[in-house]
Amino acid sequence: MSQSRSSSRWATGAAFSLCVITVTAATGATCGGTSTKPGSTAEQSSGDGAQTPSSEGARAEFHLYSFARVAGTIAPCGCTTEPLGGLQYAFGYIETSSSENNRLVLEPGSFLFPEKDGPYWPEDEAAWEQARDRAKLLHDRFSALGGALVSGIGPTDVVSPDGVAPLTSFGMPRVAANVTLPAPAKAVALPPHRIVELTDHGVTWKVGITAVVDPSLPGADDLGTLADPVSAAAGATAALRDAGAQFTVVLAQGERAFGESLVADGTDLVVVAIPHGAERERVGAPASKIGNTYLLEPGTQLQTVTELVVSVDAKAGSVPTVSAWDVVPPKSVLTAEIARVGERIDKFKADPDADASFIANLEAEKARLEAQLGGTAEGPAQGVFEQVKVTCKLPVDDVAKQALGAYDKRVADQNKKRFTGVKTPAPKDGEAGYTGIEACSDCHDEAVEFWETTRHASAYETLVVDNKQFDLSCVGCHVTGFRKPGGAEVVENTGLVDVQCEVCHGPGDLHAEDGGEDTSLIKLEVPAELCAGECHTEEHSDTFEYEAYLRDILGPGHGEAKRKLLGDGPTGHDLRAAGLAKAGGKCKKM
Repeated sequence: MSQSRSSSRWATGAAFSLCVITVTAATGATCGGTSTKPGSTAEQSSGDGAQTPSSEGARAEFHLYSFARVAGTIAPCGCTTEPLGGLQYAFGYIETSSSENNRLVLEPGSFLFPEKDGPYWPEDEAAWEQARDRAKLLHDRFSALGGALVSGIGPTDVVSPDGVAPLTSFGMPRVAANVTLPAPAKAVALPPHRIVELTDHGVTWKVGITAVVDPSLPGADDLGTLADPVSAAAGATAALRDAGAQFTVVLAQGERAFGESLVADGTDLVVVAIPHGAERERVGAPASKIGNTYLLEPGTQLQTVTELVVSVDAKAGSVPTVSAWDVVPPKSVLTAEIARVGERIDKFKADPDADASFIANLEAEKARLEAQLGGTAEGPAQGVFEQVKVTCKLPVDDVAKQALGAYDKRVADQNKKRFTGVKTPAPKDGEAGYTGIEACSDCHDEAVEFWETTRHASAYETLVVDNKQFDLSCVGCHVTGFRKPGGAEVVENTGLVDVQCEVCHGPGDLHAEDGGEDTSLIKLEVPAELCAGECHTEEHSDTFEYEAYLRDILGPGHGEAKRKLLGDGPTGHDLRAAGLAKAGGKCKKM
């Protein structure tokens, strides 16, 4: 790996402030003389905190965990077949797969609050109160990592009505090489880079981290003055090398093309904060290599974490440069490849005319992959990049779990108090309001009886069981006419809980008063856009297909003729069951 220096430095002749963090079991994380005592000793440390000498054949192991932008998300809504995310699962994985000495968590910024005008954007002060509470929860759990955490900065960190103030109230170990914060944030520490020293089995690895922000991002100007990110990253990386960093990381607050523009000699790893496209936002993308630099794209909102595990022969005493690593496929890739080869073997064995030698070659390939999957790290250094889905299948971190439960209770208590007595405005003269399903049953009892067999009829109960019935992020899709004239409010929703007739057919009190004679007073046909645009969005209903879902909600007394026209085919229930099976079973909502 080249360690040449770029001729374009971050600031010629400037004095850099460099924070070197040493993570050890004995002292905790230290930076500039400040110590943060860890919560427990690492596995390779003795009871008194002293490092255990390396044993013959021992290997040092280091774990780097990279996130994309979290955007104020603490847990998934839980409505999809495979809900990804959850602070308790992300930290459960980190805590059980590494120790305090040998881990480094990289968080690239745009951490505290949701994306402006995105699907989770807070619409009022009550929603902002919840958003601030989520930001505090995230800050407290991540900050407990001490020196094992390095953060970047991004536009959503300053997008709240509080402006740059949260950078102080939610202080993180941030770095940024091309950002000069505005005057109100002058007290915020924002060094251009930092070195973290990881230790395991007597081996020390010095990892240098810097971060830059794409000036073209929406809201980037709110961060202050932004210098050229390419030259800033090159200068910071050169300074890190001069200070002894053995491995350098650039946190790129931008999309993949921006991350690629930062690839340079002397840069070992670039973490992309903003993957593009719904699927990449969920699960990220496998690590790729450009020249001598690896590029990582984790999923957003804690949905995936990209883990780099570096295993080193402890006898060597140091971590070699990346060019000397043996980078091998992760277990998930090997497992998938073994399954694929196994399917081919079964297929050809079922063919009496198949070439026996070809089958033998496939069996040998499968055996090789299985040996690789079950093998242990060998050689001077081995690197493995793994995209880890954050799901309920991972271990649970009790600290985060308790914090999430306390958050749900706070939200329920606060919003019940805040919204008791608050009702939606009455409809204007001549404007339809919501009457509730009891009124519908006066004339459409068969349709209501059928509705009671559908998932729509229990929508509100799914919130109640998790104490989320007053959560502003959830309640709107589980009641009827939320915040519309004459409709349901957060607490005041008597007669309007669940997804009733009027969610699809529109407010029906004028129709009821008319005795049902004038059908123009309601919507007889419900377009797919109404379902997909309001509640069955990609984020909340991953298996939604209009016709399939119609098969579930049409029946006796409710579009029975149309149901017959749809004919046989998959139902929404079928699609969801298949999705759950593919995901390995249902997760409890958090």
